[in-house]
Amino acid sequence: MITRFYILYNSIICLEFYSVMAIFNGHDIRIEAAPYQVNYGDICGGVLIHQQWALTTAHCGTEKTYIRIGSKHRLRGPKVIVDRHLIHPKYRIEHSFDYDVQLLRLRRKLHFSERIAKIEISDGNFDEDIEVSGWGYPVEKGDYKDVLQLVRVPIVPIQKCQEVNEFWYNHTLTPRMFCAGGEDGDACQGDSGGAAVSFGRLVGLSSFGYGCGRNIPGVYTNLSDIGIRTWIQNYVTN
Repeated sequence: MITRFYILYNSIICLEFYSVMAIFNGHDIRIEAAPYQVNYGDICGGVLIHQQWALTTAHCGTEKTYIRIGSKHRLRGPKVIVDRHLIHPKYRIEHSFDYDVQLLRLRRKLHFSERIAKIEISDGNFDEDIEVSGWGYPVEKGDYKDVLQLVRVPIVPIQKCQEVNEFWYNHTLTPRMFCAGGEDGDACQGDSGGAAVSFGRLVGLSSFGYGCGRNIPGVYTNLSDIGIRTWIQNYVTN
């Protein structure tokens, strides 16, 4: 059963879906504009929430042993070793991307600066738009961007998102998710775990979607969900 699931999963990813997201229709930014953004293992994004802890998505896996910090360039930031990976215990409980969050404990404490800083997790106070950052593909079937990108995208009501008649949508989304973006700006392949920010606080992580820049919203891990926030607070104390 597990083998069949992964065959199906990988086939869908190759055809239309992406679970490793980044930025469509974004623009270059300096790392000082998003000093919390990190590169997890050169395959995903991540977010600093503490001097010794970062977040990324659970589906990015636990094989990578480092993050890169403090640079707008994807592959130029210095590496910091990850010595512990913690996947949320309820990951995939109701959906393939339910509780899609992972804590990364760093081997050493970071020295914060204009280029390296944490961001606070939101208590659920959302604006109508969010800012999403990452190094991923600017178009479907593209390639990573060298310079960090940012795009501002509108929140899409979860009821409307549930009505998308595609796999992983179609009335299966859970309260640990929210939707945003579409044809004017979106997340795309290349940077799951990237930050979604509203009112200067972290509200979500890029999780999954269908294509890039289509009239279909991307889906984000909802970090303000009590089950996720409490789990993070059990390990991370400021």
